[in-house]
Amino acid sequence: MDKYSQKIFSTGIRAVGAENDFYTLEKMSDQYCWEHIYANGVEPQMGELIPKIISQSNILVRNGTVILNDSEKVQLAAIMVMQMLRGKQTRDYERKLYQSYLPDTLKKTKEKFGPLSEKQKALLQAYENDDYYFKRTSMDLALDSKRITRYTEIICNHDFVFYRILGGLEFITSDNPVMLVNNITGNARPFANGLLKIGTAVYYPISPKLLLCVLHPELTFGAFSEKDCCLVDLDSDREVRFISTINRKQIEQCSQHAFARSEDVLKQYAMRKLAPVWVKQRD
Repeated sequence: MDKYSQKIFSTGIRAVGAENDFYTLEKMSDQYCWEHIYANGVEPQMGELIPKIISQSNILVRNGTVILNDSEKVQLAAIMVMQMLRGKQTRDYERKLYQSYLPDTLKKTKEKFGPLSEKQKALLQAYENDDYYFKRTSMDLALDSKRITRYTEIICNHDFVFYRILGGLEFITSDNPVMLVNNITGNARPFANGLLKIGTAVYYPISPKLLLCVLHPELTFGAFSEKDCCLVDLDSDREVRFISTINRKQIEQCSQHAFARSEDVLKQYAMRKLAPVWVKQRD
């Protein structure tokens, strides 16, 4: 579903969440090097771990079962971090910061290293006018190993709870699937909630029936610590409000497109006013 036009349509998997040349860097010797890093490093890990998690949460697995070991938790946390850093909204946010800081940075560069040659002046001007230099900076940020490690460690220090729907309802995902929500106010606006904040909950739809919820241990006074990496069942009939709220939030905070297994799921949310609604974390 396009959240702006409210149009619902069917498409093939390869067309979902794709944008031509989003990672292309024309001036690099390998202009597709950024994409190759994801294709050869990150996506194979997702292709191995996500189906494993789904298989370990099938209907035959009992409620409360631990479905993720410590090494897999680290791997899943890293995947979530990469998902957060690679998306369109992150790119747009970085572009605003880039445009904001660049004039002062160029000014200080001229003061420190001037007088500059014509070649150097042309290069500084290129940082202002040529989108390649912004995209190259964005790539360096997205692939900064220290930054990725730091964010991964923060997420790993939280409790992982896997909510499994029993019944007919399903979870929606989007082009920005890793959703950070203020668990008190319900604010899910991208970049409004920091990972270190106790009140921030992270939601990541794994499948139409499975949702990962990442909670700071102090958020619920440790109530979920004993359920870390465990499966927790949600009854469709009793948890309609919680499931619907998660789905509405996913649509609210996405860049443009929300995805579901069937059109009927999306039709429940089309043509509705996506007013902020929230419910507190389920027990």
